[in-house]
Amino acid sequence: MITMSAAEEMMTGLQPRENDGFGLMPLRFRPGRLKRLLGHREFSVDAEFIEIAGQRMLYRDLQNIVAEDGRIKLELADGRRLELSSGSNSPALASLIRQLVEQAREFSAYKSASAEYNVTASMQLFERVLGFRALPYVWAAEILLKTAVANHFSDVHLEPVNATKARLTFRAAGKVRQSIDIDMYHQQRLLARLKHLAGCHSHISDSAQEGAFRQADFDVRLSTFPTDQGERAALRIITTLAFPDVASLGWQAGQAENWLEILQNNRGLFIISGAVGSGKTTAMYATLSELASNDRGLRVVTIEDPVEARIPGICQASLDSTREKDLAVAFKHLLRQDPDVIALGEIRDSACVKEALQAALSGHLILATFHAGSPGEAIDRIRQMGVEDYLVFSGLRGILHLELKISNSGLQPVVELARYKGDSLQVSK
Repeated sequence: MITMSAAEEMMTGLQPRENDGFGLMPLRFRPGRLKRLLGHREFSVDAEFIEIAGQRMLYRDLQNIVAEDGRIKLELADGRRLELSSGSNSPALASLIRQLVEQAREFSAYKSASAEYNVTASMQLFERVLGFRALPYVWAAEILLKTAVANHFSDVHLEPVNATKARLTFRAAGKVRQSIDIDMYHQQRLLARLKHLAGCHSHISDSAQEGAFRQADFDVRLSTFPTDQGERAALRIITTLAFPDVASLGWQAGQAENWLEILQNNRGLFIISGAVGSGKTTAMYATLSELASNDRGLRVVTIEDPVEARIPGICQASLDSTREKDLAVAFKHLLRQDPDVIALGEIRDSACVKEALQAALSGHLILATFHAGSPGEAIDRIRQMGVEDYLVFSGLRGILHLELKISNSGLQPVVELARYKGDSLQVSK
């Protein structure tokens, strides 16, 4: 008897393989009454082990598998020998078990030496794992995430190309670093696995969902969005800050020291602006890490939607929209805690920027990120949000604008620091 529900298939990542003569796993063999009297025992073949009479034998412990006279003889690494009674199925079942052993060993070898795999080698294994007989999407998801973290990729995207193909893309610093195409069949089931990890509904594909989960020493945020050709998914990889200080960001000589000195000696709102992938969040985190260091002794708190990375030494809060709090409302509550430095996630609306400017006028140091193409464009966007000029001139103390430009030595950051003096914006590089 071989049984498995559709829900179990979705949760475990096991798939049907018609060409081996068996259906969905786990495969359960239950002998009839007469065979039980003759000593035949019930057994099951699962994704990672064979279970006989309540005892599990991991595939990595199997040394030899032979089909003979309606039985499968197993030899284990510790010298034990076992027999499975499978009748006419024995040759095909023995072949399947050998396949499972080989696949389990290949994945186990990857897990023990994943740091030695470059992106190309990891993706070649990823594509092979998608064709595995058992746990293809559980293992493929793990390879996908390990590859992203090992190569410092910030985002992974799964997006439909057409009705039969989807594109898997890795991004770092806003640029595509690697991409491969996979079948939509695999994309849908891989996404179901990721949804399960993130606490989303695996069976829902016609509405947007968001979730998050933790893997080893990093966090992952998942968002999905339905399109005409299938679901699109974005994964944000959230790791511990890679840069211990602002000087490590690669700015020109003196820029990091100048930036930190201005913040140390001033209060008010300082905006870090730039395009998508320009390094705004990285610069803000590196700045906060330094401001919270023991020699400065400032109490730093963040409100983010959501937290992008974990920074030792500072208090970080992720905005929970399910509690009907927006960034501006949460910001009001935080001010009652009287921190020295408050950092906001991306400013997106007039309510948020007004609250930040009001807090800046009360003597707090406020940092926030903002999408803009230049310091002047940042000012124009804030004004277009309906913020009064007097509030901007009084509360906004400076704008750190970032760009990434390609040079012979690779991507180089270009930094502009704009400061208000009177009612004019003065820019220095």
